[in-house]
Amino acid sequence: MDLETVLEYTSDAVTELDKDWNYTCVNYSAELLLRRKRAELLGHSLWEVFPELLNTPAEAELRRAITGSIAVKFELFLPGLYAWHEVRAVPTEQGLILFSRDISDRIRVLREEAVRAEIRNMLEYAPVPICIMRGQEHRIEIHNRSFQQLIGDRNFEGLTMRNAFRELEAQGFFELLDQVYATGETYEGKELLVRYDRHGTGEMYEGYFNVIYQPLLDTTGQVCGILSLNIEVTKEVLERQRVARIATERDAILQQLIEGVIVTDAEGRITFVNEAASRLHGVAKLDVLPEGYTDTYHLYTVDGKPYPPAELPLSRAALRDEIVTEARWRIRRLDGTEVLVEGNARPIYDEQSRKIAAVLTLRELAAKS
Repeated sequence: MDLETVLEYTSDAVTELDKDWNYTCVNYSAELLLRRKRAELLGHSLWEVFPELLNTPAEAELRRAITGSIAVKFELFLPGLYAWHEVRAVPTEQGLILFSRDISDRIRVLREEAVRAEIRNMLEYAPVPICIMRGQEHRIEIHNRSFQQLIGDRNFEGLTMRNAFRELEAQGFFELLDQVYATGETYEGKELLVRYDRHGTGEMYEGYFNVIYQPLLDTTGQVCGILSLNIEVTKEVLERQRVARIATERDAILQQLIEGVIVTDAEGRITFVNEAASRLHGVAKLDVLPEGYTDTYHLYTVDGKPYPPAELPLSRAALRDEIVTEARWRIRRLDGTEVLVEGNARPIYDEQSRKIAAVLTLRELAAKS
């Protein structure tokens, strides 16, 4: 078998250029690699066929090979073919022989690995727990340090979500991931209760999380994975529940008092009116600010004039931090009856001496119809 036959059927793409850079030999593999018929190449200049190589490192290497009579090896990207080639150029008496092969897949893998490493570096120290999953089975590709802290510093990369968190079965999270992958629509969940083995000891942990499942798309626009952000809000939820329990207990106690009781927040907005106060006023409207006390609750001075809102005992306690005792005023109810009441008001402070509320207690002194 002669050399020409060997070159024709070798898997490497082999082309030969004369000293004027014209193609003089093109084997079958080169036709496939360059996506050109032999007739389109033979007799034509390399720079005519691939003008995008001019003024590039590839041109410099080829000229170095032919002028220095040395073999060179380099990689180049051909935009027209959207491909990376590895080229070995060997000088001959007639010009150059080029041995080329497609390395696009290898370059693509290297670039994907570089991108993946860059993504990991960006996410690694992010203060928000982040996990990236790939494929329909939601295989964990990357999770950052903040996420690892939620799982006892274990490493679940490479596992599917169902294998990594078997205890989440029947809690609805796997179904949510399937839904996001199937629809491509982002899911946001607030204060979701999660029961899972946090430290791998078999002991179940209960926590509340704000969760975002963001679909990831490939170059064709198809969903290829999901980015998950998981922000723990357990302390905030438990504290709010504790405060709500205290408020419920407080309300239950205050409802039993014979005296009327009205409570506001730190800005003076009414948040609670017990039954006794409601009966005295004939109204029990919440979310009323100090400027609306007089009109909403029909309050008058002892001599029958509309009570200036800013001078009402509850307003003075809420807005000016005053303690008011044995103040008197009239209430004119919607049915036309009036009652004369006496009351005390004071601001309420927390353990850090911050005002958190104001409270008014009142009782009927006399009634006039």
